[in-house]
Amino acid sequence: MAIYSNSVISKDKLLIISGQTPEIKGDVPEEIEVQVEIVLNKILETITEQNYQKENLLKMTVYITNASYLASVREVFTKVLGNIKPAMTLVVISELINPKFKIEIDATVDYN
Repeated sequence: MAIYSNSVISKDKLLIISGQTPEIKGDVPEEIEVQVEIVLNKILETITEQNYQKENLLKMTVYITNASYLASVREVFTKVLGNIKPAMTLVVISELINPKFKIEIDATVDYN
């Protein structure tokens, strides 16, 4: 039983997306680039499912488990998001809930 919502819409129509992880159907790829792409695509899918626009991404918080991943994260962000540049916080942490996870990202999206 989940103790959180995947996404919530505030009274001000902000879409707040919970931290997304690189797991798909129990599988977690090893490569950081693949993990980043999976996480970003999950966020984009949630935005679409809620009838929001990816161009209205306001803020993302990125958690990575090793600072050496930064170049790969930037590369995949550019590939997937193109010119979309939300406000962002990047935090290097010792580990995530699953030791195979190298990244987790949450996001906030405006309706307009």
